Amino acid sequence: MSASDRPHADLLLEFRDDGLVDLALAGAELATTDSRENLVQALKMRLLVSRGELGRLAHPRYGSRVHELIGEPMNRRNLELLRRYVRAAILSDPRVAKIVELDITPLRDDPSAVDVYALVEPDPRKLLGPALEFGVILDVG
Repeated sequence: MSASDRPHADLLLEFRDDGLVDLALAGAELATTDSRENLVQALKMRLLVSRGELGRLAHPRYGSRVHELIGEPMNRRNLELLRRYVRAAILSDPRVAKIVELDITPLRDDPSAVDVYALVEPDPRKLLGPALEFGVILDVG
């Protein structure tokens, strides 16, 4: 079964320790992901892409507003604003029914970065199974 035959199939991405994202390989082929793993990958990418960045590709509302906080101090007010932006981006994926838990914690070693942890419940009409968890580091420096 090819990636085009599976619902919500996509190329598998590697989220590297240096903050870059690359295509994953399966031998000599590009690796693919689908189903639950694809939702986790899609949510991470939605947070990393600036809202409007894909407008020329007919996706003007895709992404998040996290970029609006770049350079701002991560004080209580801005952390709450960041939480709202992350929450809105996650809930904009139609496969997400609700956010069960959302933690946003500034990194001690790097005050310009935050650790985002989310536990999301998928919409059972679109994706079966228990809640999914994921984490991503966002650099807002």
